[in-house]
Amino acid sequence: MPPVKTLRAIGLKRGMRFLDVGSGPGYFAIPACGVVGKYGRVLACDVSPVMIAELRAGAEKRGYSNLTAKRNQGSRIPFPDACADFVLIAFVLHGLADIQPLLAESRRAMKKGSAITLVDWHKKPMDMGPPLEARFEPEELVAQLRDAGFRNPRWWDFDGNTYFAAAEGP
Repeated sequence: MPPVKTLRAIGLKRGMRFLDVGSGPGYFAIPACGVVGKYGRVLACDVSPVMIAELRAGAEKRGYSNLTAKRNQGSRIPFPDACADFVLIAFVLHGLADIQPLLAESRRAMKKGSAITLVDWHKKPMDMGPPLEARFEPEELVAQLRDAGFRNPRWWDFDGNTYFAAAEGP
């Protein structure tokens, strides 16, 4: 899943404010800094202080100054209301007992007319990814997005092992 190509394919554009929830060391957040450009902004959060430190160091190493990285506590996103044009939650949901609080927080952080994309593993046996019982069927995530108040939820396969679920925000 090449990050720049993926980000552009799902709709990230120059000048946007991009929120990466569960960013880890920045697999998507750091390339997003280049995609949104100097007039855009990347907001990233993760529960791990180690991941936040790696993310900041990676952005600094590449000369990006348009990244703000913060540690979040549980499902609480540490950014203000209506701060993002685009939200990405990639390979995070399987670690949560209930994904609705995180979806509600994501919706709170989204500007009117914004979009959200979830990336996750198909619920099938494979050598990579989380345990099978922690995964979601794509239709389950579409239903979760609908239940959280998102509009036009849909999903599509990426590579047979992973998929995208997307919707429009408030």
